[in-house]
Amino acid sequence: MQNGDDTPAAADTTKKPLPEEITKQSFRLKVWRHLETNGLAMFPRPVFNRIPNFKGAQEAAAKLAELDVFKNANTVKVNPDKPQEPVRAICLEQHKTLYVPVPRLQNGFLNRLVLPEGETGPAAIRKAVSRNGMETYGQPIGIEDTVSLDLVVMGSVAVSKEGYRIGKGRGYGDLEFGLMMHMKAIKPTTLVATTVHDCQVFDTLPAELFGPHDVPVDLIVTPTQVIETQRMSQRPGGILWHLLSNRRIQLMPILGQLREVEMLAGRACTLKEVDTDVEERTANRPRRPRRRTRSHKSQSEGEGNTTEGEEGKGGKPRRGRRRNSTKSKEGKEKDVKEEKPRRPKRPRPVIDFSVKISNISPNTRVRDLKQALSERGVKPQVMVWKGFRGFCFLHFFKPGPQKGEGDSAPAINMESVLAALAEMSVGGSGGGGGDGDERDDKPRLLSVEPAPPRQPRVPRHPPAQSDLQPDPQTNPQEVH
Repeated sequence: MQNGDDTPAAADTTKKPLPEEITKQSFRLKVWRHLETNGLAMFPRPVFNRIPNFKGAQEAAAKLAELDVFKNANTVKVNPDKPQEPVRAICLEQHKTLYVPVPRLQNGFLNRLVLPEGETGPAAIRKAVSRNGMETYGQPIGIEDTVSLDLVVMGSVAVSKEGYRIGKGRGYGDLEFGLMMHMKAIKPTTLVATTVHDCQVFDTLPAELFGPHDVPVDLIVTPTQVIETQRMSQRPGGILWHLLSNRRIQLMPILGQLREVEMLAGRACTLKEVDTDVEERTANRPRRPRRRTRSHKSQSEGEGNTTEGEEGKGGKPRRGRRRNSTKSKEGKEKDVKEEKPRRPKRPRPVIDFSVKISNISPNTRVRDLKQALSERGVKPQVMVWKGFRGFCFLHFFKPGPQKGEGDSAPAINMESVLAALAEMSVGGSGGGGGDGDERDDKPRLLSVEPAPPRQPRVPRHPPAQSDLQPDPQTNPQEVH
């Protein structure tokens, strides 16, 4: 073959892979990248592998609330993702019956959010619709309970005006819908709506990408428009067992419970043999046994946060001393030899950056600040609380090695944290100052600024005489 004939052939090979990229994942990546690169993404970030939170989510929720389909709905099911949090809040404000799925269907199915008696204010509603509040105020609903829904609000990564919807790729929304179909909670008049940014709406999506398990949407609500879709596909009639593997059933106990009911009723529930289900990527990773390096309270308080008292106690736990004496009898010497060697100590996490929050009211509690941080999607690994002095420090560790895009914990940086905490206010919790001044009970606008790098701790062993000489460049009064 001549050289001139080789060139067109090489050009053809570069064009062949292009049709293979037209997948659901290619549309997800297109949307995620557009939101991130154009400053449209909101916390939690990055939005990869999530139902993305976007600028204008509040406006989209308000526009949905203006529709008759929302005004006339008494029972509403809303997904637990961050961009639909304003929709959940409006449902409680208008005294609608609100159902929220259990995240990832790991510990149940639905929760009915019920506010505590006497707590119906905006602060109580914001707390109830947050991630922690949905677990605290949620009343579990099983597949054996009777539920009738007027409106279903789903989160989406991409949607089309034809009614096709693409989620984050884990199948939770489709499985939730199938379970609700089994409960007969979905009526023919039940509408399915989604709130998204305008850039997430496509005129058309390839029909061949969608199967009988994909849930179509009837309404698309953005911050600027309301779209009634053509709905080119039918709703799934229930759980399609032949599309699920046994491992997916084990990950979601509610599916196993439903399968037992279906099998007792004589229905076919054959699972597929080839395991191609998509689930949490960390599910298959073996978990290392936790070593208790601190008290139980410090490990469970907050989400990976510690307070000043825990930080000051040091990283080493108190353990009973084990004395291995080789001077005793032969039996004891044998026991010493059979003891397993101790595991090497894990390296101490390295702090990537720190943030200082000041202008804190003396009456503000640490849990109030933690709640405010959680609502804004900021989760520091360590919090050093100096609230009685009007400030605190947030420390963020360096992320571990990434094995792929979105495969590890979402990376954060100083700029994103400062942007998330801008204009944050926290009010005092108490009766004000002793002199009758009530200013501390009002919300305070907190000052957020980068903190200097944290210095390493001083070793515990006694320093040598040479180390006791003062260093003219070191300030002994510096507080880390």
